[in-house]
Amino acid sequence: MNKRIILVLTIVFALSGCSFRSEIVRVPDGGLYNQSVTFNNARYISILRFCDYYNLDWDWDLVSQRIEIKKDASSVVLRPDSDLALVNNKSVKLDNPIEYKEGVAYIPVTTAIFVSEDIFGLKRPTPTKKTYQIKTIVIDPGHGGKNIGAVGKYGTKEKDIVLDISKRLKRNLEKQGLTVYLTRDRDKPVSLYKRTAFANGKNADLFISVHANASRYSRARGFEVYYLSEATNDNARALAAAENASLNFEEEIAGQDEASPPANPTAWDLLLSEHRRESKELAYYIYNMTADNLDMKKRGVKGARFVVLKGAIMPAVLIEVGFLTNRREESKLRRTSFRGKIADLLSCSILAYKKEYERTDGWSR
Repeated sequence: MNKRIILVLTIVFALSGCSFRSEIVRVPDGGLYNQSVTFNNARYISILRFCDYYNLDWDWDLVSQRIEIKKDASSVVLRPDSDLALVNNKSVKLDNPIEYKEGVAYIPVTTAIFVSEDIFGLKRPTPTKKTYQIKTIVIDPGHGGKNIGAVGKYGTKEKDIVLDISKRLKRNLEKQGLTVYLTRDRDKPVSLYKRTAFANGKNADLFISVHANASRYSRARGFEVYYLSEATNDNARALAAAENASLNFEEEIAGQDEASPPANPTAWDLLLSEHRRESKELAYYIYNMTADNLDMKKRGVKGARFVVLKGAIMPAVLIEVGFLTNRREESKLRRTSFRGKIADLLSCSILAYKKEYERTDGWSR
């Protein structure tokens, strides 16, 4: 019986609930698979890198720890630390479990080949020769001037908290040899459109907007990270509306008319599609490495249509470091040591993303 017949039978068994055998899967050379790591004598690759390499849609529910990879009508559902998968709603047992290490989920190489070639019918793209590097970062402290943002029960102002965290983050990243700019370095108003225009003008590789949250419910609390996309739920939609309300202040800001949005909205949509995947990956890096080390509720990574992100022509995320309307979190954010800890964790997560992004030449796209 030749290998082709064996492979066909293997797929049939896998889709009917049996496990597939990795022994007959030839691991290709080059590109994505040269960037593998080893756990328990098995080769693994990052799931996010895998999806980016093959241009696959994915969702990661951090509450249920459910990772879904999609292509057209086909889907594969995986869970960290589990050797079971759902392939088009049919149970499949993997040779090795999905691994979760330091905020990153990994898929066995043999499973990755099985999913990409036999489930999605994809051919491996030719890796680009371009070298990808992250050298310049723009940090955007939210609000400023008359636009004070959220206000806590003790009078703590969002514009002051996020400026302090942003300055600390800037110093941390500069110590690592990065070029870092702030959209504002003092208490002054800056147009939402001018923030991203500034980043674009600096040819920034990343745009990080720092905010503190607010809610009519005093019990609302936690840390979350957003990337530019359609709102994933009502809370994300409401938060985007609240942050975008900063536009009301901009009518009073003189000399910022030149920072208007692009005339062609289709151009925005193209740029959104181009950088959304990298923004989403960056959001997960920041969230997983920061939220895991803060004594705060983990509210997840979400998509929303923030105006301050929409004009960016580079990967861009918006971070909500906590709720000023929650007395406990306001008290924490008032402490210098806690703001320093947030800045330290953010810088570590950004540097981890940079290291992996550069090591793999832009995720070996």
